[in-house]
Amino acid sequence: MDEELQSKIWQLERQVFQLRTLFEVAQALNRCRQPDELYSRILAIMAGTFGARESLALQFDHGVPVVAAYRGSQEQVAEVLRERLPASFPQASIRQQKQLIGEALGESGADQDFTLWEWIEVQNQPVGGLYFGKKILGEPYNSNDEALLRAVCSYAAHVLENITLYQQLRRAHERLAAENLVLKQKVRQQALSQEIIGQSRPIEQLRQLILNYGRSEAPVLITGETGTGKELVARAIHEASARSNGPFVAINCAAIPDNLVESEFFGIEEGVATGVKRRIGYFEQAHTGTLFIDEIGDMPPGTQVKLLRALQEGVVRRIGGQLEIPVDVRIVTATNQNLKQLIRENRFREDLFYRISVLEIDVPPLRERREDIAVLARYFLERKNQHNGQKIIGIAPETLRILEHYDWPGNIRELENEVERWDAILQEGDLVQPEHLSPRIRRRSEESEAVAGMPKNLREAVDRLERKMIVQALNEARGNKSEVARRLGLSRLGLQRKMERLNIRYSEDGHAAADEA
Repeated sequence: MDEELQSKIWQLERQVFQLRTLFEVAQALNRCRQPDELYSRILAIMAGTFGARESLALQFDHGVPVVAAYRGSQEQVAEVLRERLPASFPQASIRQQKQLIGEALGESGADQDFTLWEWIEVQNQPVGGLYFGKKILGEPYNSNDEALLRAVCSYAAHVLENITLYQQLRRAHERLAAENLVLKQKVRQQALSQEIIGQSRPIEQLRQLILNYGRSEAPVLITGETGTGKELVARAIHEASARSNGPFVAINCAAIPDNLVESEFFGIEEGVATGVKRRIGYFEQAHTGTLFIDEIGDMPPGTQVKLLRALQEGVVRRIGGQLEIPVDVRIVTATNQNLKQLIRENRFREDLFYRISVLEIDVPPLRERREDIAVLARYFLERKNQHNGQKIIGIAPETLRILEHYDWPGNIRELENEVERWDAILQEGDLVQPEHLSPRIRRRSEESEAVAGMPKNLREAVDRLERKMIVQALNEARGNKSEVARRLGLSRLGLQRKMERLNIRYSEDGHAAADEA
């Protein structure tokens, strides 16, 4: 009777111990937000409960076992299992899998009762498993141990399912937040025209290319000098595409410090470094839309490799993260550099160049479409008038002529800044006159006029000087050709011949004049 009572007490104590273990597991898992964290906490509790020498948690990634957590003395366990587990492991039975894991960990020949292996199943599909090696005391696992492990795996399955739902909701929330940021950006930029302004043939060709490329999903490389409006062209391609309802995310590589480029593009997980919070990258922000990468020639080589992988595979992995996040993004890039030259200098990857330049657009500089200068100047002035409520009535014809002869090294951006200057210095009702232009533009115009007025050769220079001296002498001598010849050191016949060649005549009203050939 005493033995029977003692047995019942022992069983009761065992049940209490198991319930306490389950309660401890439940408390630990309820705080988990990541699968790796869940597996680590289970091993920390259950390895101590069983007194196992080593324990292992595997996570199935598309059926392939990946080490999620490990407790024991072996090093490089993930590499060891990757090399030793056969490709047929996912198709093996649970009993065969236990044997294969034991052999891979160096416990070959061990009796099946001295190890434990149990699946974690979500919706009747194995998503992972827990393995426990030999006990420190050398005793086998019993049915109570197996029942406890099954109960733990069952609870872990529910938690994993909740974690999956939580991650999906979190990603959806992050994408909504990113879309909200993009929408706010669009609102701030509503004052900017989304049209390509101009009437020249190069601009007509540019508009047609934008329409054509809008029908494609292929990457586009936009080239052109600084200030030509490459981002405006990129946005126009986005608006002309089927992705126009998706986000348009623009990033300038030259504006990001080298050590932050990767995290800005691909995101970063919380806890990677002290004080670092989770942040999604530009690829995730641009999901279902267009990612515009300006100044791509300034992208660090290491980031070029990861960008190429993201473009090839359509997935990104945040810094410090394990999950590969699928992204649906069209890439449009821009540069004012010669990428082929950078390739020759080993500063840009050739394979990345061919990946991003399936379609190309070269935005012409303003000096190659001078007929658009007046159109653009009036457009910027009218927009400024509407914004400020000030009415500068227009631009004088002579001012437009000077603007059209200026080369605009800063292109459209320089012209827009010039109009901004007029707004600051002119008053209501003023007309933009040449004296209102920036000194550099006036100076360049004067230099151009001076160059245009210079003789083309030495003969023309001599003719101009002789013509000027003869006309002046005729006016001073009141048409007396003998006196003019004496003053200039010429014979009267030589003077007459020069006057005929240089088209100089002395009119009856007492004035000399010359018609330039």
